[in-house]
Amino acid sequence: MQQKKIITFLIILFITSSAWLFYASNRSINPNVGKNWWVLNFTEPSTKNLDFTIENHSDQSTFHWEVLQNNQISQQGDTIIKKGASQNVTPEENLSTGKITIDVTAGSDKKEIYKNL
Repeated sequence: MQQKKIITFLIILFITSSAWLFYASNRSINPNVGKNWWVLNFTEPSTKNLDFTIENHSDQSTFHWEVLQNNQISQQGDTIIKKGASQNVTPEENLSTGKITIDVTAGSDKKEIYKNL
């Protein structure tokens, strides 16, 4: 009788601890839970295409982007991206060769990427 109580207790303890570990693991894997970050990258990094993607996992929703050529702003715009979403931005293709820099700001956070055309 005592052995059955111990086995039952261990089974309940195992099931409870397993459920807690699965819950904690899913929370830590989810990029939107308790985290505040966003990413900027080119859609096609190996080509001359200047399309870029902003992936948002932060509390910010308004992003301002600028395309600079030789440190001069050639294009700019604003976009709204909800938390957990991403958006592709397609700048106009009227840029000549040289270093093209894309600056994106959200609040006080700023990121930049560049290509040499």
